[in-house]
Amino acid sequence: MYPNIIFFLIDGLRADQFYGNDRTCKTPNFDSLIQKGMYCEQATSSVDGTFISLNTILASNFQVGNATKHQKLVLNQNNLIDILKKNGYHIYGIFPNLTSFNSLRQYFENEKNSYDWIEPNIPPVSLPTGLATKIIQLLESKEKQEPYFCYFHIFDLHPLREGKKPIGIEEFDNEKFGSSMYAKTVSSIDHWLGNILKKIDLEKTLLVITSDHGERIPFENKSHLDFQPRFDSAVKAGRKYLPRSLHKVGGKFSGKVKNTIGRIKQSSTNVGLTSYQKRSRDPYFTLSLYDELIRVPLLFVGTSIKPRIITKQVRHVDIFPTIFELIDIPLDIKISGKSLVSATNEISEEEEPNYLHTMPYQKLSPLDRVGIRTSKYKYFRALRDSKKNVNLYDLENDPYENNNIAQTHKQLVARLENKILKLQKDNLSEYEEKISEKELQRISNELKRLGYM
Repeated sequence: MYPNIIFFLIDGLRADQFYGNDRTCKTPNFDSLIQKGMYCEQATSSVDGTFISLNTILASNFQVGNATKHQKLVLNQNNLIDILKKNGYHIYGIFPNLTSFNSLRQYFENEKNSYDWIEPNIPPVSLPTGLATKIIQLLESKEKQEPYFCYFHIFDLHPLREGKKPIGIEEFDNEKFGSSMYAKTVSSIDHWLGNILKKIDLEKTLLVITSDHGERIPFENKSHLDFQPRFDSAVKAGRKYLPRSLHKVGGKFSGKVKNTIGRIKQSSTNVGLTSYQKRSRDPYFTLSLYDELIRVPLLFVGTSIKPRIITKQVRHVDIFPTIFELIDIPLDIKISGKSLVSATNEISEEEEPNYLHTMPYQKLSPLDRVGIRTSKYKYFRALRDSKKNVNLYDLENDPYENNNIAQTHKQLVARLENKILKLQKDNLSEYEEKISEKELQRISNELKRLGYM
């Protein structure tokens, strides 16, 4: 019988907070799993946002052309989940109650497959406030059939993107568990994952842990919001004395004034900081292809896996080819990914480049970028003009991407640009996303409530 597969995606978890010495969070459970499994210390996402990232993972194909416009999970016919089903796998899972997940939700055999996150007047559910219990209940369910594939999407870090404090981490809100709210939340996630792991039999399970993208951790714990003035008294007065019809206009004006003052104060405070430190204070939803937004953890643990650290770059598109080789199911569909199981000799094994694309919004943005990454170099530029906003970084000597060397390495820029064009040509899909106006409006409303638009 095939092994069970449990797939944890921890939204917004950056690689350097999962593994390595440059962190202050406490993660005994992550650390123990890494010692037992195959950990990819240079795993990279192709995008800085959730749903294009998930489409890249679940299709094992780079998202180019029409695919970059997707605002939801898109599972084409004979997709990787279909192949698991055809080979006898039962599909289960739990994720936030967002419309964008519906195409995957249709595969789930468990009815209780979502948790509240965006419902008005209902507190979002996190691991400490009920999600861990839901996951454990599913794992212990006697109705669940084997072999199974379980997908769990953890949103505990997402409140930071929304400008809010993570939910239910009071027990971890002290310096013992990290020097930032982000680190403290990672410590909380590790604790609750430890409780869940007690219910998983790793002798007959393939466990996969990764993330959709990374995240900013503001330098000195000061985000862009900390530089904005508070107008509480003025807002109260405005609501009291202005006609209700002018409240929205007044709110927009107040917001513009706050943002302007905040930018001036932040610019003054940023004097002398590195580029990495400065951009760590950018608003959370600022489009970006820097490594803090695309480096992710990637760990495989199971009985057939020999413990080791893979140091070369691997990509989201490589995850499912690796899963399928580990469970011994052949793949005969066109994919961009490559299994990591056979990469026993990292010196002789040729590294594959990763195609990069910023998360698209409904409207074009001057921050839209496209690029390519290897272990040695990162190159990206403006999406619609290859001569604008050209960036090139030597990742081996400048891992924090502080020094743009594009002007002094034009031949390398040209070579990497050609690689982008080839990847786009090889991965171009004519598939058009089928989405009704009603569904698009519902998705747009949800993304706005999450802060994406």
